[in-house]
Amino acid sequence: MTRMEKHRKAFGGKEKPIIGCLHLRGLPGTPMWDREMTVEEHIDLIMADAKILYEAGFDAFVFANESDYPYVMSVGPEIVATYTRIVSAVTREYRLPFGVGIMLDSFASIAVARATGASFSRGMFHGVMATDFGFMDKHTGEIFRYAKQIGAEDLPIYSAIQGHFGTLLDTRPVEQKFLESRLVLPLNGFLLAAPPAGTDPAESVLAKLKELDPTAPLILNSGAKKENVKGLLPYCDGVLVGTSLKKDGYLYNPVDRDRAMAFIDAAKG
Repeated sequence: MTRMEKHRKAFGGKEKPIIGCLHLRGLPGTPMWDREMTVEEHIDLIMADAKILYEAGFDAFVFANESDYPYVMSVGPEIVATYTRIVSAVTREYRLPFGVGIMLDSFASIAVARATGASFSRGMFHGVMATDFGFMDKHTGEIFRYAKQIGAEDLPIYSAIQGHFGTLLDTRPVEQKFLESRLVLPLNGFLLAAPPAGTDPAESVLAKLKELDPTAPLILNSGAKKENVKGLLPYCDGVLVGTSLKKDGYLYNPVDRDRAMAFIDAAKG
């Protein structure tokens, strides 16, 4: 099975899935954690967001714990346990393909994906970066060997080719990194694209990478809005969107139904 076939299978045959983010609130022990919020209340909040995305017509979910900043490279069992419980509860109710990613712990991300039956995992699984949270050195060989060890070797793993909160120490042009990443990542290792550059989708980083190799699955990881999604879709194999779906366009707010509907109308209309 080719990489593109694996990609499409992960999303139930959809060629260009529209993936909505479900952002968890702060998990236990993190600075943003609300001690007064029970796990059941947390589940209810994420369930409400999932209901909106499901009814709006999104093709998939991805769970994310951005509220756990400042991030650590290895999370504790309290994070894994709570994250897994929330994901399991929501996906029993709303049955769409879904992905998981635990900032910035690649091993925990793969383990939770395997345990919950996720369709894919999203995060940073390769590269070296100086970040706001310390030095991040992804030992890709160890990560993908771990996936093999726990029976997740067929799990599609989408790894960001550029970071959001630091500087990659790899100074090669993004086009070179894109081409060479395909050689070092296994057949279940795919790439998340950089945000679009400029206002013309045809001139974006996304378009340039897709032109280099149309057969390599490439998901737009950030920067999608109702105003640009239609123009960007020809240059990618899926779109992941979070912030622009939230009330007032603020990442840590709940999903706004009108914004979610408007985004789907723009993407699929």
